Amino acid sequence: MKTKLLTLGTITILLCTVFMVSTAVASPKGIDFEGYHYNLNIIGKKVDWNGGGSYDNTDRHTIFVPENTTGFSIPIYDEGVYTEVPGVQIWMGQGEEFGVLDGNTFDDGAASFQLAQGRYHVYITAKGKPGGYTNVTGWVKCNDTYYYDIGEVRVTKKPAWDNATGLFYVSAAEEPDAIDLINTQFGGADTWVFDYLNALEAYSSEYYPDPLYFWQYDNNGNKLVQVRFYPV
Repeated sequence: MKTKLLTLGTITILLCTVFMVSTAVASPKGIDFEGYHYNLNIIGKKVDWNGGGSYDNTDRHTIFVPENTTGFSIPIYDEGVYTEVPGVQIWMGQGEEFGVLDGNTFDDGAASFQLAQGRYHVYITAKGKPGGYTNVTGWVKCNDTYYYDIGEVRVTKKPAWDNATGLFYVSAAEEPDAIDLINTQFGGADTWVFDYLNALEAYSSEYYPDPLYFWQYDNNGNKLVQVRFYPV
């Protein structure tokens, strides 16, 4: 689906911190799950939750989302036609270090998280009871009137971790033909989304002045979703 995306002045999201961890879960092929990584916890709360305190402390490890996002929606434009997709937004960008810029989606339907520079293998899983499912879709915002999705993962509770790395890469098949940077500037290779956003703005700062990336997080019962970022 090709769609239009929203703007956001600053890049985003939840704090992760580097640490060593051992786990009984089988490691994905080629990934040392006991190695250094950055961890993000996305915690589901009842829809009437109203936690106190600040949610812009960059030392945070958590983002709070509704346990059930029914009733929450994200306004977008799909090829010029206004529509809404279910869920809340987690805006993501890159900066000097990992940090949660806004850990609360309950006040305005959005949170923001910042990745450290570099590329990552990304894995995701659901924990806790009773368990449900979460649909996570990665979106590129080209400008105020053009959005498109670059992948989706359904997250359920199970022993294995889902590979969510594809949510951070743009392929030639996903990119609109009208832009076609993947083929012309990246030789057709799948491209790390933040490299792509930089190339998009450099290609035309007039038409793509502030391209951004976010997750559409459509939660249906999960109380805890964990995301791990392993430096490549």
